Amino acid sequence: MGHDLGTVWRHPAAPEALKKRLLRTVLPEIMLHTTQEPPEHVLQLHWHGGGHTEVRVARNTAGKHGRTTEHDVIEVIRALSTICRDLTMAATLNRLGYRTGTGKTWRAHRVACVRYHYRLPHFVKGHDWLTLTQAAQQLEVSATTVKRCIARGIFPARQVVSHAPWIIQRTDLALPAVQAVVQAVRTGRRQRGRPPGAPERPNPAAPQVGAAHIAASAAPRSPQRLVGAQ
Repeated sequence: MGHDLGTVWRHPAAPEALKKRLLRTVLPEIMLHTTQEPPEHVLQLHWHGGGHTEVRVARNTAGKHGRTTEHDVIEVIRALSTICRDLTMAATLNRLGYRTGTGKTWRAHRVACVRYHYRLPHFVKGHDWLTLTQAAQQLEVSATTVKRCIARGIFPARQVVSHAPWIIQRTDLALPAVQAVVQAVRTGRRQRGRPPGAPERPNPAAPQVGAAHIAASAAPRSPQRLVGAQ
């Protein structure tokens, strides 16, 4: 039976009572002691036949329990709080598949409770940090252009986890590489807006020549008398 113990243990028809009988049969004694550093429970399993197995299980520290919010979720909330409100963060966490410490879906008030409990900093939205859409609006380009800049490494945007919203620092909008792309996009728009065969649009900064000056330049000049001519 020892060779088939795993099969019997994982069989869907094996009841809990049978598993307990199996444990009592093969494990006559289990010794337990705890350690402070690191905080663990150390179990010594004494098997029939004289074998021993040590199992270490991390134990909860003071003030914590098994239903606390995962560390990864806290870091996602910390990062997204720079650009998102609680309702948007809740929707993002649900879309990414995260759950609360009790296994529930996220709501705005649950995000707010996490921010309050862990003393996460509060940021003014749309000031120092921008979303991808806000950055595109500030630069007066499309969101696709901003995504292309991020993919090419021109825009130093940050994404806390895969498929999370991009986080862009406002000061990065003034980077020379970013401004070069924006200027190229604007120049392309002006060129596409010109009809085929039409002359290039005049530069607004160039001096304008008045109609009277043009007419005077085009008028025929009277012949001048040369000195000494007969």
